Amino acid sequence: MKITALDTYFLSAPLPQAVRTSTSTISRVSELIVRLTTDAGLVGIGEAHGPFLSQGGPEAMRVVKQILERITPLVVGQDPFGAERIWQDLFALTYTSVRGIPTLAQQRRQLVTAISAIDIALWDLMGKATGRPVVALLGGALRSRVPAYVTGFYYRDGERPDDLRREAALYLEHGYRTVKVKVAGLSPEADAERVGVIRKAVGSNVAIMIDANQGWDLPTAIRAARLCEPHDIFWLEDPMPWYDERHALRRLKQEVDIPIAAGETEFTPFGLRTMVAEGLVDYLIIDSTWAGGLTVWRKAAVMTELYQIPLAAHHDPQIHVHAVAASPTGFILESFADSTRDPLWFELFRERPKIVDGYMAVPEVPGLGLELREDTLEKYGVKL
Repeated sequence: MKITALDTYFLSAPLPQAVRTSTSTISRVSELIVRLTTDAGLVGIGEAHGPFLSQGGPEAMRVVKQILERITPLVVGQDPFGAERIWQDLFALTYTSVRGIPTLAQQRRQLVTAISAIDIALWDLMGKATGRPVVALLGGALRSRVPAYVTGFYYRDGERPDDLRREAALYLEHGYRTVKVKVAGLSPEADAERVGVIRKAVGSNVAIMIDANQGWDLPTAIRAARLCEPHDIFWLEDPMPWYDERHALRRLKQEVDIPIAAGETEFTPFGLRTMVAEGLVDYLIIDSTWAGGLTVWRKAAVMTELYQIPLAAHHDPQIHVHAVAASPTGFILESFADSTRDPLWFELFRERPKIVDGYMAVPEVPGLGLELREDTLEKYGVKL
């Protein structure tokens, strides 16, 4: 079986109301969709997270198209069961030329995001070709369902405490037992007060994670963590800025009692290795849709097993459910329960994987078990 075509779509959907984290305002969500067609008539679907591909408007789109055109010869004509070799060739372009294709070292972040979608599509193809779910190819399901938390409580204009209470009630109605709250967009005192309102709303039996989106310096992170500790925080996510993360995370862990979660902004297995091997995190977060695909997840899963670090997924639970279920230290998925936060998650698939009482069942159908809605591709997408 050989790959005969690589087709790519860029999807971008506006949010009805912009939401904020500590470091950015989110007014749109985006995805890169890759379809790999084979001479056997099978089609594999892959997804990648869009922010690093969509920055810069039309000019960025032109650059993305050029990257895809350049790397297509390393994919088309290949056997999808050679996923590791294909990944190695594509990743090598981040620092050198490959078989006459010039390096893309100056665009490595965009390249790795494109690699992610291609790699995930390869795993989908392998599953469809063998009639097995991707989780089986990753080693088999170690659990029949995977817990999921809900991310919410973004900063919104005109927000009042009753808005937080209503949002908490929505998540409890959906059966979630773990929620994630955005912090670092206000003063540590104001954030702690906000977290306190949410704690009272969800009760003592629901776990609360807080996510700073790399918005604090070290002294502020220490102060904020100590202020939030009385509210029984499950983990503190991405507290430190990228430029000093390695040094600051180590010091932060020594100063606070809240477990530290990080890793989602890493986009190579080597960056993930540093997080684990140097003991910088209590929970490692990976997003295979921008860190190089499920091939990278598989590499990281071995590391986290050996170091006994729980492994959590960032975004796209419909893909990561296979990876978390097959990983010995696989822990939890991220999800959204509010369609106004991610319209693509709610509209992109013909049959969207369901989260029931805070769990997603592990699919048993071939491949990823996903089928795209053509009307959604037309509504939000542009073919590159």
